[in-house]
Amino acid sequence: MPQTQSQNTLSRPPIVVVMGHVDHGKTSLLDFIRRTNIIAKEAGGITQSIGAYEIEHNGKKITFIDTPGHEAFSKMRARGAKIADLAILVVAADDGVKPQTKESIEIINETKTPFVVAVNKIDKPNADIEKTKSDLMSNGVLLEGFGGNVSWQAISAKMGQGINELLDLILLAAEMENLTYSPDENASGFIIEAKADSRRGIVVSTIVKNGILKIGNRISTANACGKIKTLENFLGEKIETLSPSSPAMILGFETLPQIGEEFISGDIDLMEIETEAPKKAAGLTAPNNGKLFLNLILKADVSGSLETLSEIIKNIQSESVGVNIFDASIGEITDGDIKNAVSTKAVIVGFRTKTNKIAENLAKAQNIKIISSEIIYKLVEAVQEEMKLLEKPLPLGEFEVVKIFSQKGKEQLIGGKVISGVIKKNARLKILRNENEIGSSKAASIRKFKQEVNQVIVNEECGIIIESDIIVSAGDKLILPAI
Repeated sequence: MPQTQSQNTLSRPPIVVVMGHVDHGKTSLLDFIRRTNIIAKEAGGITQSIGAYEIEHNGKKITFIDTPGHEAFSKMRARGAKIADLAILVVAADDGVKPQTKESIEIINETKTPFVVAVNKIDKPNADIEKTKSDLMSNGVLLEGFGGNVSWQAISAKMGQGINELLDLILLAAEMENLTYSPDENASGFIIEAKADSRRGIVVSTIVKNGILKIGNRISTANACGKIKTLENFLGEKIETLSPSSPAMILGFETLPQIGEEFISGDIDLMEIETEAPKKAAGLTAPNNGKLFLNLILKADVSGSLETLSEIIKNIQSESVGVNIFDASIGEITDGDIKNAVSTKAVIVGFRTKTNKIAENLAKAQNIKIISSEIIYKLVEAVQEEMKLLEKPLPLGEFEVVKIFSQKGKEQLIGGKVISGVIKKNARLKILRNENEIGSSKAASIRKFKQEVNQVIVNEECGIIIESDIIVSAGDKLILPAI
């Protein structure tokens, strides 16, 4: 995707993630910071849905990823990139370094994320700061004043002690990193939440890292694209533009992007977006290695069953097709699950759970496949069968013939609609009747609103002059095959 280069750079606030062992106070720290900040107070419960929020400290903004150990951060690690500029490693003074602390240290080292340490729970009677420092040193974290250069602050997230000093350290670390952005470049950043809302459609939360995000701009990830129709800040306020390092909520994606994906928005090449369209239309995603993925929504009777199902399904792979779990939840399969499957082009897999009548009828109307069983290996076999169906290359575009206007020799003027991908002028197109190939044609001319165009994309109507020995009929399809 094109990215305009610019020498015009401005400073931006830091994006911070809080990490550490369970029960060491990550959530308490974030809650205290949010409660005591004027901006965050206004947000109420909105921050929970957007996944991030801004605070202001000493006149400077800081953005926190709202969920400790956020999934997006882990996915960034796998892609060799990072969503956060800085991290806070929380270690409880009464407990020391524990397994998830070690895991957090590994992630920080792997992503080369600058960090500060918050030694929490100093209000506890059995708090031992010196022992905690020794534990950290044993695990390769050398604090200032203790043989190293990692900044740290003793705090009590419960009482608020040391929090202001910790925020001072964050701002100081941000200055050292010299975080900047270019207002002239296309906006880019990361997806931190994505869901299909029955009322609002596809709702996507992002964090902007460069450029200016604007209403009306096209937006694209590797697996999804659209046009920004509504833009909200983390307070839920509708805005026209948003600059780094702000969290934003976007409405306008045509399909669900994946959590952790990078996005780009602005003056982006439509052709590059369109090359992904056939895969999305079939509920597939294609990473850089070219492997296709079957989108799934998992449902189970209880959490334990869901966890088991998720782990087994995630490990199903073939050489050319893998699985991509878009959503997993407990309870019966509802109309909300069907709507989610429609927007993500997913297959629903139900383990020891039922489908309610409304959902059953909607699934039939929307042609959504539901695989359900009380036996887990039968679900695995069914998923593997679905994967086999996807190994055949998908066409780059499909055009449905609605009307025949004229026919003169080999030339035929037809009207219709692109139902997936893109149809291009001068392309060789297969002719399908009742899903059987009956011949081929050439798109000699494409007209949209009486204007000659080079291509038409999904959901667009047009007239096409084709050259073919086969006389096409209403209901036929013209297929642009995969290269």
